[in-house]
Amino acid sequence: MSASIDGAVAILESAVAELKPEAAFAMFSGGHDSLCSTHLAMSTEIPQAVVHINTGIGIPQTREFVRNTCAAYGWPLLEYHPPKLTYRDIVLKFGFPGPGFHHVPYRWLKERAIDAIVRENKRTRLGKVMLITGVRRSESTRRMGHVKPSLTKGARAWVAPIIGWDDHDKNEYMQEYEIPRNEVVDLLCMSGECLCGAFAKPGELDEIRTWFPGTAAEIDALAEEAAALGKHAIWGARQKRSRVPKEQMPMDLCWSCEAKLERMEESYGTSEVSREARI
Repeated sequence: MSASIDGAVAILESAVAELKPEAAFAMFSGGHDSLCSTHLAMSTEIPQAVVHINTGIGIPQTREFVRNTCAAYGWPLLEYHPPKLTYRDIVLKFGFPGPGFHHVPYRWLKERAIDAIVRENKRTRLGKVMLITGVRRSESTRRMGHVKPSLTKGARAWVAPIIGWDDHDKNEYMQEYEIPRNEVVDLLCMSGECLCGAFAKPGELDEIRTWFPGTAAEIDALAEEAAALGKHAIWGARQKRSRVPKEQMPMDLCWSCEAKLERMEESYGTSEVSREARI
């Protein structure tokens, strides 16, 4: 474990030395991957604060877990919200999203919040803002060949310190440092911080309804509103006359969704997922 930790810290320190960011933040979704990367990053004192993007359509217990964890460790927390369109706005305008439409909720629920983080903390024209994530190569075979420990896109410097960790490393790290677990992750195998439904697996809403009925009721109420407007009103299901693009645009904070899509394809077959899980 010490070698994995040393390697992760080395990635952070190397990125700081190379990029000289004007600010750095640990991105904490509430999932266990980002929990480990945040815990490790905050121990180095490289990030100024933890950032959580509150998409407005997620399981409240995960948001509370993020807030409580940050409070327990004394980490400064910045909680960002979509600055313009909400998830409700998107659904009532376009209907519930699927993979072919994933870029729209991503852009409005997360991308605009990232823009705000960078805009508020970038001080010079060529300055960089470091965004530390829990991306791991082992979570996505599609990304294994091209995901890098650090990647710069304009003023954004994405850094993935635990990129080489596997599940064993993650669980061992949490046990060694006695890091609290998010019960949402243990019950649903996902953080639930964004339930846009674009990559929902078959039966996912039923699982949410079993463990978090209040969240399912929120989705049900929105479905009724969408249906009344004649919009696609089935969360996590395809809309007729739509196609799934062969290549998804890169979405840096939705890498776990990409991993979920891969698992669905392995379980149900690529053609089945393309037919049933698209917008």
